[in-house]
Amino acid sequence: MKKVLFLVALVLMSAGTFAQKKNVSRAKNLALMEENPDFANARVAIGEALENEETKGLAETWYVAGLIGYREAFMERIFRTGNVEKIGRDVLESINYWLKADEMAMTPVYDKKGRPKYNTRVRRDIQPKMLEYYQNQELIQYGILLNDQQEYQQAYDAFMTYLSIPDMPMMQDEKYKAQMPKDSTYLLYKYYTGRFAYANKNYDEAIRLFSDLVDGETENISSAEHIYQCYIDKGDSAKANEMLDIYIEKFPKEQWFMQNRINNLVSSGNTEAALVYLDKAIERAPQGQYYNSKASILSLMKRFDESLVSFEKALAMEPNNALFHQSYGYAYVDWGNMIYDAAQDLSAKEFDAELKKANEKFMQALPYFEKAYELEPENPDYKRTLRSLYYRLQMMDKYEALAN
Repeated sequence: MKKVLFLVALVLMSAGTFAQKKNVSRAKNLALMEENPDFANARVAIGEALENEETKGLAETWYVAGLIGYREAFMERIFRTGNVEKIGRDVLESINYWLKADEMAMTPVYDKKGRPKYNTRVRRDIQPKMLEYYQNQELIQYGILLNDQQEYQQAYDAFMTYLSIPDMPMMQDEKYKAQMPKDSTYLLYKYYTGRFAYANKNYDEAIRLFSDLVDGETENISSAEHIYQCYIDKGDSAKANEMLDIYIEKFPKEQWFMQNRINNLVSSGNTEAALVYLDKAIERAPQGQYYNSKASILSLMKRFDESLVSFEKALAMEPNNALFHQSYGYAYVDWGNMIYDAAQDLSAKEFDAELKKANEKFMQALPYFEKAYELEPENPDYKRTLRSLYYRLQMMDKYEALAN
């Protein structure tokens, strides 16, 4: 009796497995119908097969699950609205299924003689479709849409999946690799993937992606800037400054790295070290901005005579730089304020003498403020500063003229 029951159970199990294999075939046929493919019922059928203990262990089951999404994306692309979001979701879904299918297909099954057997047909079926996904770049379009919607994690996932295609084990055949070069376009997509990771506050992943680009020619400087900002946002100022030192050497003509290093030193009160950095930068590649920064720091240190020398060098290199003129003017104003503040406890006669000296400094600032405003009249800061100086010098006609 027990033997009969065992046989009945075995028959029932075989029948269940057979039914689920029929579900896989049915799902495939429904998805591949030339006219009006029934994707809804195809998904129901393959869903049951994916839950069955026997059929979920077959590479074919996972391949067909991916095929449904592939066919849906195809039909959406060709015959329907070309919905970027719908196509993107279908492409991502099918890739995830196919990765599982390929893993299972290429896991060896050993025959009685211990020889490995592989389901290479599944891999061969997937390979051209995966290449199609890469060349169509629909995941890129989907990622851009997600970024516009501020769905940064999903945008990252879409771009990262696209970037992973050339490195998938199934795509290592030379005939496929040759059609997926990691060219400047690929690297640009990698850069934007890093930006999505950064926007999602995944700073370590952003650093990893940007680091791959710093030594190349595609967005290398921008990638370096982002790496610095990642460390700042992580709260690791020491590492951020370490990276600035590296990039100052690597990109000596790029002012951004030096300027941030200088600003960090000044904000921490280390002005002498900032001057050392600037002198090295000037020695390596003299630029007006470096002289202007040096002059501004010297002015901050009340070393006005020295600062004026550097301001003159900055303007000699860039005579029409409004910022340089404005900074030069501020040096004279700061000088005048220092004289004025120091005179507060003097006698009336001594105070008047010092006030005259202070006003002379304010007058010396005036042509530089006027030049900055002349060069950039639309800049509200330049207008406001000039108007304030006119008022301080009681040049009321000019003060009123700048009222509007």
